[in-house]
Amino acid sequence: MDFIALDFETANSCRESICSVGMAIVENGKVVKTVDRLVKPAPDYYNDINISVHGITPDMTEKEPTFCELWEDLKPYFDHRIMVAHNASFDFSVLRNTLDYYNIEYPTLSYYCSMLLSRRAFPDLINHRLPTVCRYMEYDNLTHHNAQSDAEACAYIMLGIFKQYRVDSFDELNNHINFSGGIISPDFYKPFSSCVKRKNNNKKQRL
Repeated sequence: MDFIALDFETANSCRESICSVGMAIVENGKVVKTVDRLVKPAPDYYNDINISVHGITPDMTEKEPTFCELWEDLKPYFDHRIMVAHNASFDFSVLRNTLDYYNIEYPTLSYYCSMLLSRRAFPDLINHRLPTVCRYMEYDNLTHHNAQSDAEACAYIMLGIFKQYRVDSFDELNNHINFSGGIISPDFYKPFSSCVKRKNNNKKQRL
């Protein structure tokens, strides 16, 4: 199975304010490469609460390239790729808002959310935040809110879900966990959704 796990960190409340991007490239079921880049955010200011979460400060990104300047290097990791993020609604909203900000045409990609899929795979966990799922899966290498580390952890979780169901693709996984993959393209957008059966409720709800 091949996919790319993705994580963004942002400098402020604007979704386009990427200050760090991390990726873990999975080929044949193994992480073969990681990407870790600091980014000069736009708009270029930091909120204290964001700094307290990820530890990235204005001086660390002052001389770094903007996302627009990095895009030609990053685009091959996005275009015509299968991607995964933990809480994908955030990360792919960040991507779309940033591309809109710079008037960059969307790549064509499909994406999945390891957080929502982990709710189906591990329903008894108290929550499905990245650190919680990592502890359950005995993954000890997480430095939470470091973009590269979060991306690697996301990849590990996704591979663990594949292993649990003994499948090698998202199509096969869909036979066990009902979901609809997200799609981004220059002229079309569809968010990822997973059909979750909540406790004490016989009805299924789309998330």
